[in-house]
Amino acid sequence: MKTTKDQLKVIGRHVRVDFPDLETRHVEAKVDTGAFRTVLHCERYEEVETEQGKKLRAVFNLDGSGEKTFLFDDYFLREFKSSFGEKERRYCIKTTVRIGRKKIKSSVSLTNRSDMKFQVLIGRKTLLRKFLVDVSRKFV
Repeated sequence: MKTTKDQLKVIGRHVRVDFPDLETRHVEAKVDTGAFRTVLHCERYEEVETEQGKKLRAVFNLDGSGEKTFLFDDYFLREFKSSFGEKERRYCIKTTVRIGRKKIKSSVSLTNRSDMKFQVLIGRKTLLRKFLVDVSRKFV
């Protein structure tokens, strides 16, 4: 079924998002239609060997409630190019992103965004066929 403009929810250039799998709610995010993949701030991460095999251990503190550590077995490494043209290898995980009432299973890349205004960038792969972006609005 083809999605029409009338079926898409309008969001602004900034939104509040939840990451239920990461036990995190109401994180302010910037909608970035120039970015392909969603980017999530991660304090630190490392591959670890467990009895079940290799896993990615990642530490988050997105909503100010303190650090939370998670182990992921569904992850991959990908090379990204920043807006400055610099290449960086980042881990990506699959997790649920909730924007409004819509839950989206999405792969997100992890990086340290502690010097950035927004800890989360919502990329166009997450938005595709679900939302229209009205850049004149915020937190719709």
